[in-house]
Amino acid sequence: MSFVDHPQRLWWRKLLFQVHLWIGVLIGLYVVAISLSGSLLVFESELLDDVPQLPHAYEAGPLSWGRLASIAEAQFPGSSLGYIDMRTPRRRVVSIALQQNAHERLVYVDSETGRIVGAELPRQKHWLVEWIEDLHNQLAAGVEGAVINGMGGALLFIMSVSGTVLWWPGKKAWKRALGVKWNARWARVNWDLHSAFGFWCLLPIAMWGLSGAYFIFPQSFQRVISVFSSMKQLHDQPSDWHPGQSVLPVNVFVDRAMAMYPHDQLAYLYMDVYRPHGVVKVFLSAKPSAPLTFMEDVVTYQPATGQILSNISSATWTAGERLAMNIYAVHFGTFAGVAGQVLWAALGLAPLLLAVTGFLMWWNRVLKKKWAALR
Repeated sequence: MSFVDHPQRLWWRKLLFQVHLWIGVLIGLYVVAISLSGSLLVFESELLDDVPQLPHAYEAGPLSWGRLASIAEAQFPGSSLGYIDMRTPRRRVVSIALQQNAHERLVYVDSETGRIVGAELPRQKHWLVEWIEDLHNQLAAGVEGAVINGMGGALLFIMSVSGTVLWWPGKKAWKRALGVKWNARWARVNWDLHSAFGFWCLLPIAMWGLSGAYFIFPQSFQRVISVFSSMKQLHDQPSDWHPGQSVLPVNVFVDRAMAMYPHDQLAYLYMDVYRPHGVVKVFLSAKPSAPLTFMEDVVTYQPATGQILSNISSATWTAGERLAMNIYAVHFGTFAGVAGQVLWAALGLAPLLLAVTGFLMWWNRVLKKKWAALR
């Protein structure tokens, strides 16, 4: 008797089946929530894209980035710059995020005239998308929810790997196990759906589980990756900046970064100056509308002195750094345009199907009998 011929008779496979079952019961609702929210968030950038369209919006206008930020801040007194987002081909209109009393406001400024062409509070206008993102990232429960989310991703990975072992029916029946016998009884159809979809969707589900855990516990994963490939570039020098200290003008950061990478354009500027050890990050790219992790150059500064804490270019990433930086693009399917997004959104529903069919199997084999006995 061997696993190749008769796997169902082996004691360790029976034990693995119970582990698979109870992990599935434990994270069933979690998988449903993550699957649905993840499929929707594949199109998050499209759902949140409210940048007004103006004619010939391809090049930034004559006004400097600092001047544009000042115009936005003057319109809303008491606010301060959070970030400038130019990850779009429509570069005439500049998206400027302002922070005020723990609220974020997006202001759209015409880079040629300095005229404000729109403003909104994203969490009010797009409250549903924002809540879905919060659910997917933190289970809508803050830091504690994020930790549980990371653990759930790890368990989903274990489920996918154990499910692959459990899928193997023996060498005489493996071809039949690749499909669904639609004319069988509903219990058999349900079994086939769970087994066949689990097999064909193994790689994306395992990837989503593992990458989801990576987003919550990146340092642990990077230590593992660094065993095989250097990850030194991804670690900034510590910043000694503290709230209350001065911050250099925006143009200083952008101009110095552009001088180092003259063939790039500004893609994103992030002002992380609302906590101790804050930094300013300037993201540049030759093609800002492409996912940043494909072609980006990032310069990190000490906000008060302008000291360069790190200068990282995608052209010099090691294999490990490229892997780590591309995890987000692979997780959300932004690497293959609209076609890739549609495919990823459809595949993202596979864990939902597996959770439902798994519960129905549990009901048919165990709960149904217990329910009948109670009645």
